[in-house]
Parts: sequence; C-alpha cells; structure tokens
Amino acid sequence: MLTYAVLLLILGIVLAFMEVLLPSGGILAILSTGAIIGAIVMAFGESADTGVVFLAITAVLVPVTIVLGLKVFPRTPVGRRMILKPETETVSERGSAGVSDGDYSKLMGKTGKTVTPLRPSGIAEIEGERYSVVAEGEMIGLGVDIIVVNLEGNSIVVNEQEKT
Repeated sequence: MLTYAVLLLILGIVLAFMEVLLPSGGILAILSTGAIIGAIVMAFGESADTGVVFLAITAVLVPVTIVLGLKVFPRTPVGRRMILKPETETVSERGSAGVSDGDYSKLMGKTGKTVTPLRPSGIAEIEGERYSVVAEGEMIGLGVDIIVVNLEGNSIVVNEQEKT
C-alpha cells in the first residue's frame, strides 16, 4: 500500500509540474490535487508518522515544482509563443505617440486655408506650415479661409473666417 502512495505522490508532483507548462484549463491541477490527496490518505492509512512525512514532502515539493516549472516555462516552445519578448528599442528609436510638444500659442488669431475638408478635423495651412486642426462648429470645406479661435492641449481649434 505504501508503494501506491509513493506512486500517487510522484504522479501528483509530475501533474503539478505539467500544469505549469501546459495550458490545460486547470484539469491537470485537479488531477494533481486528487493524486496528492490520495497519496496522503493512503500514507495516513499506513501510519500517522508516514502520513506526516508525506505531508512534509508535499509541503516542500509542490511549491518547488511550481517555481521550477515557472522558471522552465519561458524556455519551452509554448512558453516562447505565449510570453512577450522584452523591449529591444529605446524610447528615442521608437519615437513619440503622435503627441506634439510644440507650442501653438503663437498661432492664436492667425489665419490660414484648409488643405483638406474639416469634418471636424483635418489639415490646414497657417503661415506656410501645415497643422492638424479641428473645426469648432460645422464642417468646413476644402480651400476655405480659417482663423484660429482656441487652443485646447494639442488641438488647434479653427472657425471659418468671415468674409468682409
């Protein structure tokens, strides 16, 4: 009977290791837990001292097996596919996320022309430079004279310039 308890304990530890390595949805963990509990029950059936020894072995081997599995997992083919690689490029190589650090305060009140229709955003040329702008009200067509009326963070808000 002790032989079966030892075999069940080994099976439980192997299943716990496999649970860490293979995505099984917890099935291997349930089988591992069942095998380990069965081994401990059988060991206590043999004698109380044997049961305590099995409990101590389980208390040490299961955490060690899980940590070992987590160390080995990133090196397996499945682990290499599931775990992201560390970042290899620097911030300067990657560039910005499209957020401009430019100071647009000099554009307040300036006039320009739309290069694309503003529905409500688009491109306008102001003082010879192209900027991404947002129309304050309704859509503004292509080639329409505009004036900068507001600056909200990185957004340049424009209106159609009134014709005089």
